[in-house]
This record gives sequence, structure tokens and C-alpha cells, in this order.
Amino acid sequence: MALYARLARLFAANPTMHDFWFGMARDEARHVGALDLVSTVLEFEGALDKPSPIELEAATVRHLNAIVEAGEREAESGLSVGRALAIALEVEETELEDKVGALLKALQQRDEYEVCMRLLVHDLGELSYMIEQHCHDSALLQRSDNLVNRHAETLRQSGSH
Repeated sequence: MALYARLARLFAANPTMHDFWFGMARDEARHVGALDLVSTVLEFEGALDKPSPIELEAATVRHLNAIVEAGEREAESGLSVGRALAIALEVEETELEDKVGALLKALQQRDEYEVCMRLLVHDLGELSYMIEQHCHDSALLQRSDNLVNRHAETLRQSGSH
């Protein structure tokens, strides 16, 4: 969320890019809210200290932190739109969003899960569009489109059960 907010500020002179990055930051804030909801539900149920139904490897968190920290350092010194979009894709490819969704699903928060997944598919679709329009890197676009399709299929399958 902070990285995307920083990128919104960095690209403030370009209204399209500013709005895109600000929207990404806003949607990440919603994911944080979903996690807060999970934490509150677990606390009310007396299950906050129990083992998580979803395994989250420390290496995944370290990898995400490394990408975000490097992205924030690059943003401080200025970076191209293409590089910013590549960083965003790297963040989204960490599959941490999958873990958030799986946790919501495991805790029987189906409505929150679907909202979370719809926002994710929307954001990834916008990221693909921005890559296509502003980056012109076919390999990056293909990676992004693959990610959109994977999450859209997961959402579609969850709706059919």
C-alpha cells in the first residue's frame, strides 16, 4: 500500500498514472481491512493464538519485503513508468494475495473472500492494461495477463461451488 501511494505521488503530474497508483494503494488498504476483520473475528472466537489454517512461509514475506523496499528506494530516486509497472507485477506475483484469500475462505468469510478476489482481479486487469498502454513489454504483459487469468479462474471456480 505504501509503495503504491509513493508511486501515486511520484507520478502526480500524470493524472492517469496518479489515479492508477492511488487506486492500487486504496485497494491494498481494503486488503489490510480484510485482514483486520479476520484478526477481530479470530479474537472474538478466542482463536487468535491458535495455529493458522494457512501456512505462510517466512521466505515469502522476506521476498515481498525485499521487492517493496527496493521499489521504494528506486521510487525515491525516480523511475520510469515501465519500471514502476514491473515492480508492481513483481509484488502481485508473490502470491501473498492468494494467502489472504485462502485465509478468508478457511475462516468461512465467503463474502469477504469474494470481494477480496474481485478487487484483486480488477487491479490485475488494470495493471495489465497499464503495461500494455505504457510499457510495451510483451513478456511483462504476458506475465500480467497470466496472473489475471489465474485469479479470474479461481474466482470463477469459487462461484460455481
